[in-house]
Amino acid sequence: MQTYLEQELSDLKESEKKLRKENEIKQKRIEILEHNVEALTQAILQAAKQRFGASSEKTSYGDGQLYLFEGEKELPLEEKAETHTVKAHARLKRKSGDKARLIADIPREVVECVLNAEEVCDVCSSPLQVIGKKSVRTELEYIPAKIKVIEYIQHIFKCSTCGTTDDYPDAVFKKAPVPAPVMSRSLASATSVAWIMYQKYAMAVPLYRQEKEWLRMGIDLTRSTMSNWVIQCATFWLKPMCERMREKLITYDIVMSDETTIQCNKEEGRKASSKSYFWLHRNGQYENTPVILFQYTRTRAGENARKFLDGFSGYHISDYSDKKVIPIFGSEALDLHNASECLSE
Repeated sequence: MQTYLEQELSDLKESEKKLRKENEIKQKRIEILEHNVEALTQAILQAAKQRFGASSEKTSYGDGQLYLFEGEKELPLEEKAETHTVKAHARLKRKSGDKARLIADIPREVVECVLNAEEVCDVCSSPLQVIGKKSVRTELEYIPAKIKVIEYIQHIFKCSTCGTTDDYPDAVFKKAPVPAPVMSRSLASATSVAWIMYQKYAMAVPLYRQEKEWLRMGIDLTRSTMSNWVIQCATFWLKPMCERMREKLITYDIVMSDETTIQCNKEEGRKASSKSYFWLHRNGQYENTPVILFQYTRTRAGENARKFLDGFSGYHISDYSDKKVIPIFGSEALDLHNASECLSE
C-alpha cells in the first residue's frame, strides 16, 4: 500500500513539472506574439501618419494662441488662379409672338376680375362704371386625371298589350342594348387600358410605377392585373387589327423591311442576355394609306420575314444584301447595297 502511494505521488510530481514547463513555453510565446502585435500596431500608425498626417513639422496654433517668433513667421504664398478659356456662344433672341404661337391651339378660359357690386367711390361714395379692361397675364393650367366609376344599368321593357289579350297571349319583353365591355367580368375600360398601354409603351413607364400612381389616386390596382389587361386586350382587340393591316400591306407593290436588336428578359428557353430582333415592315412613302407593322423574332433569319409577308408579290427592299438571309419575295427583291446598280439598269 505504501509503495503504491509513493508511486502515485511521484507521478503527480512529474506531471506537475511537465505542466509547468509547458506553461513557461506558452507564456514565452504569448510575450513574443504581444511584442509582434505592438510592433505591427506602431508600424500601421506610422504608415497612416505618413499617408494622412500633416506633411509639415511646424506647430499649428489654435485660436488665441500667440506666436513667439514673429520674425520667423513665413508669409503665405500667393496662389496663382488657373484660368480657363470659355468659348463664346450666342444666345438666340426670343422672337415676338412665340408665346402666342405656343398656346394658339389650346382651349382658353377667360377669368374676369371685377369689383363687387357693393363697391363705390372711395372719395364721394358714388357708384362705379366700367370704362375699360386689359389683359394682365396668361397662364397654362394643368388638369390632373380624374377617376370615376361608370355603372351600366340595363332597363327591361314589357309590352303592355301582349299577354293580356287572346290575340296576343304571350308576354313580350325587350332589353335595352348595352355597350360591349372591353373584358368580361372586369373593371377594365377602354380609357383605362389605353392609358396603361400608352404609359408603358409610349412613355416607358413600367407597370410597378404605374401601380404606385394608381394607388396615389385611390385605386389598389396591382401590376399583375394591369399586365393581364394589356395581354388580353392586345390579343382580342389589337391582334385582329394588326392582321387586317398585314393583309393590306401585302397588296402594295413595294414593301420595305429593316430589323434591329432587342433584349427580351424571362423568355422561355432562352437566357436574358440572348439577342432578339424587332422587324419593321412598311409600304412606300407615296402610297395612299401608310401601313407600318412591327414583328418580333428570336433570330435574324429571313424566313421570319418570309412568313410574315406570305402572299406578297411586289418589290421587297431591305438593307441586307445576303439573299440567303433576306430571301426574294414575289417577282423581285432589292437591297440598298445594290440599289444604284438596279436603278442604273
